[in-house]
Amino acid sequence: MRGDELGYRLLLTISGTVGSVALIYSVCSRDWYAGRGLWYKDSITQPANQLSRAVETERVLGVIASMMAVIAICLCLLFSFCWDPYTYSESKMNPGRIRHPEKLLLTVLMPTALLYFISWCSYTSRYKEQIRSDITKLGSAYWAGICSCLTLLVILPIIHFTKECALSEPETNLKRSSEFQENI
Repeated sequence: MRGDELGYRLLLTISGTVGSVALIYSVCSRDWYAGRGLWYKDSITQPANQLSRAVETERVLGVIASMMAVIAICLCLLFSFCWDPYTYSESKMNPGRIRHPEKLLLTVLMPTALLYFISWCSYTSRYKEQIRSDITKLGSAYWAGICSCLTLLVILPIIHFTKECALSEPETNLKRSSEFQENI
């Protein structure tokens, strides 16, 4: 493994861990808006049935995203400290194919961030007027949620695609294309 590839992998796992920790903090904290969080019971002038469905949906999506974030943190730690690319790089089910843990990590982190983003947007839409009138009441958990979404939905794919573009192996691609032409 080249040093550049290891650097990209560490950058990806550190970003994934930071984004997941921020997501978990945001879901569990009660400091979203004016000391109220995702778990705060309040009464808004909407019908009770509609409000309860929205709140339940936010909470369920938040809990699912938190559980997925815990799994993502475990994967990030595994890939940072335990993954040995020299020993475990070739797939046993598909000989000749190299496993890339970054793709598995992105496969877990992107849906996690999307589930949380849906919950975050629903909460924001319920408090749209209050947020517009006084943005200073937004708490640290609300901003941690924004940072988490930006990290997991924007920064991680940029890091992954930068790695793919910067560290492409042309000789491997040439070898595969020559093998393909020989088979034809």
